[in-house]
Parts: sequence; C-alpha cells; structure tokens
Amino acid sequence: MEFRHALLSTLAGPLLAVADADGLRHLLILTEADAWRTELARLAAADAPDLSRQDIILTEDAAWFKPLACQLGEYFVGERRRFELPLAPRGTQFQLRVWSRLQDIPFGQLRSYSRLAADIGEPRAARAVGQAAAQNPLPIVIPCHRLLGTDGSLVGFTGGTELKARLLRLEGHTLAAGSRVRPPRLF
Repeated sequence: MEFRHALLSTLAGPLLAVADADGLRHLLILTEADAWRTELARLAAADAPDLSRQDIILTEDAAWFKPLACQLGEYFVGERRRFELPLAPRGTQFQLRVWSRLQDIPFGQLRSYSRLAADIGEPRAARAVGQAAAQNPLPIVIPCHRLLGTDGSLVGFTGGTELKARLLRLEGHTLAAGSRVRPPRLF
C-alpha cells in the first residue's frame, strides 16, 4: 500500500499531510517540525495494520499536495471558506457521521457538542461527539475547531486551544475573558 506525504509550512505551523489513492487521509498538526518522520511511520502502520513494514510504501510527493497547500493558504488569509479536496478519513461509522456533519458547519458559525449530537440524531451522545472530534484525522479541513462547550468555552483541539482560538478569530469571532467565544459585534 502506498501513502503519499508532504510536510507543509503554514500559518498554523508545520502540518504533515498523508494521502492514499482515495484521497487525503491525515493532516497532522506538528508541535515539532522534525517529528514528522516518526508520526508518518505511526500513521502508516495504524492505517495498514495487516501489512508488514515492507508492504507499506511511503512516497514524499509535494506536488500531489499543491491543491491542499493552496487551499490552506487561501483559508489562512480569509479567501477560502470551504475546502474542496478528495478526503478519505478512516473511522467508525459514528466518527464518519460526526466528521461529515462537521463539514456542514459553515465558515464563521459554531456548534456545541450537544447540538451536533442532536443534529446527527444522537441527542445523548455529546461526549461521544467530543471523542469523535478529538479523533478527527483532518483538523482545519474538517473544521472541528468550530465546536464549543455548551457555555461557549473553548474545549479541546488537537492543535491546542490557542490554535483553536486563532482559527476562530480568523473566522470572525472574538474571545471573552475565560476563553469563551462571543459573537462578532459591529460596535
């Protein structure tokens, strides 16, 4: 099985992008740019557990990820509101439903975990929605940063709450004291 990969330099920091023939599988927010090799091997082994290391081909291919790099650049300067890429995340049926619904949250809008649970027909599954969001393999592209606690608090994000706050500010939100999101105000 072949996985293509590239290390992308973005305004969110270094991102490791991994894809297979079906599309983008992972977008990993790296805390250290030099950790990408270890993370790539871990992701490939997790995505192909039945294969030996010799059967997994890792190919660096920056050209394949040019559309992703361009769309991320457009997003970070406020010119893109939705990503248009072939996505191929792997997860349980529940996770896939959550990730699909996350993509339906428009740019600049927010949802609570409990609201998203109700939206997928599982009103008592707010914690499970939170777990699925935490397992999102494509943060930013699948916008789990648009999820908040019921009280508007910034709760968990794979890239940390500071990055989550930066992404929300980019989308027009302001933060009140105590890391709570307030709607944008004109005056």
